[in-house]
Amino acid sequence: MIGPPGAALSLAAALLVLPWSSRHRLVGAGLSAHRRRVMPSRAPVVAACAAGALVAAAVPVTVALAGAMLAGTLLMRRRRHAARRRAEQESRTLETALDVLVGELRAGAHPVAAFHVAAEESSGTVAGSLRAVAARAVLGADVAAGLRSAAAAAARPACWERLSVYWQLAQTHGLTMATLVRAAQRDIVERSRFDATVTAGMAGARATAAVLAGLPLAGVALGELLGAHPVRFLVSSGAGGWLLLVGTSLVCCGLLWSDRITGQALS
Repeated sequence: MIGPPGAALSLAAALLVLPWSSRHRLVGAGLSAHRRRVMPSRAPVVAACAAGALVAAAVPVTVALAGAMLAGTLLMRRRRHAARRRAEQESRTLETALDVLVGELRAGAHPVAAFHVAAEESSGTVAGSLRAVAARAVLGADVAAGLRSAAAAAARPACWERLSVYWQLAQTHGLTMATLVRAAQRDIVERSRFDATVTAGMAGARATAAVLAGLPLAGVALGELLGAHPVRFLVSSGAGGWLLLVGTSLVCCGLLWSDRITGQALS
């Protein structure tokens, strides 16, 4: 048996020699340098595996599990925060794109040309989705179906689905396209304002949850100042290690549960 350290080192060695997918290779030599894909560095992966092996060899299993649990929780919360920021940015970009789309439609532009102009004035996933919708319109496909397809890859699919409903109403009942798109934009703006208000209102609750999660750490620091040496007890391989694991799991569950409660206000 090689144990956890040997297994981690073996995994690091395997990752070091493992060939990467063909999508990470350089494209043809005829392309310019700025269009070539650069192979991702393997150093962070190998370093992470080597660090995990060293930690597993130097500390008890309970301490390693507690550290992994805390790191996973922090990573999950960071991804949720990044997804929320990405959704907010996409909503703002979509608002601007719809403003341009309404202006082009009111000026008498064809919907295909209006979508192209809106895509040129946008960026990120919104621009790509608008170009895809314009391409469907050129081929004679249903624009509303294209908007619903764009919702599948969007950070906030409700905005795109609402826009597809307005577009379908305009096509079915012969209503003015620009007026309905303007109504969709106002709806998205009002919902974005509501989400911002709720997020600001939940800031206090999130801060309280973070403070409560940090209280055990403050207690450990106070114990060290008093000379009780709680850190030595918690990183031991006996009952202290199990108490550390249980305490860390409770803190992580509390953070995730508070995120779920505050996140339901925006759903």
